[in-house]
Amino acid sequence: MVREEIRPEPPFLVIMAGYVIDFHHRDVCSKCRSDGSCPRLRQAALRLNAWRDRRNQNQQP
Repeated sequence: MVREEIRPEPPFLVIMAGYVIDFHHRDVCSKCRSDGSCPRLRQAALRLNAWRDRRNQNQQP
């Protein structure tokens, strides 16, 4: 029998960071700058990367 790994649900802020990134793929927000940068998008990317790094560190044997 193969046992599936059950992962906990990502934290709310991580889920919302994903929504921010998805939104910015379709549209711009009120904080987007003319050069294409956005502090909200940057913060969302930082949050997701930090969460992924922590999750990967916890999964290593």
